[in-house]
Amino acid sequence: MLLNRLDRQTSKGMCALRISMLTVCLQSASGGAAEAAAPCDNPNLLVLAQTRELHQEVCTAAELALEFLSRYGLQVKHPIRINIVGQPLDNLTYSAYGSYDSRSDLVQVMSPQSIHQTASAPKVNYQPLDRTQYRGIVAHEVAHALIQQNSKVLPLPLGTAAQEYLATVTQLSILPPATIERVIRAADVGPWESGDVISGDYMAMSPERFAVKSYLHFNRHPMPAKFIDELLRSRWFYVNVE
Repeated sequence: MLLNRLDRQTSKGMCALRISMLTVCLQSASGGAAEAAAPCDNPNLLVLAQTRELHQEVCTAAELALEFLSRYGLQVKHPIRINIVGQPLDNLTYSAYGSYDSRSDLVQVMSPQSIHQTASAPKVNYQPLDRTQYRGIVAHEVAHALIQQNSKVLPLPLGTAAQEYLATVTQLSILPPATIERVIRAADVGPWESGDVISGDYMAMSPERFAVKSYLHFNRHPMPAKFIDELLRSRWFYVNVE
């Protein structure tokens, strides 16, 4: 589905595995084979990819995610591992193109080639999947990993709504402004308003609209860093908007 859908806590219990349900697509990358678990320019990112070109693309997306979240105080405490895989990622009732498993502390994202094999014309946030959207899904999953490292409720899992809010905001925020505007117009929703409930159920039913509502709410929030701190302390399946 559009923005990566990640690992999440279910309503039946606290689940450590969060899977982002974001659909992702990218034109096939070509080039020589990448070294196994090769570091990016940022040594806190370790990427296993099939080609050097894809390795660099994933590194770029991951670095954008870290840069965005670092503005609000989220820091890398240990290296983030990212594996690009050649098979579908399935969990519970969701089919995901990307996932973060907090138990193994591993991000996995399907390769562009394998994604193309699962859908003839996949879309993300109502937009055709391309290199930009692929970066978004990688950023979404990396955000989940960094959120886990900065959670303030460990060893308990962070609430689903808090996780997905931050991951989808990150995913949209690293896109070019013109792309973000197209996504917002296509979703045709406003931001979360006072009295609303941000929930994992809404995310599951309409991930595209969830992402846009969260992005708009975050960018209009008078104290975004303070709100992120509150989210990092959330243990529930929902977040009340004040």
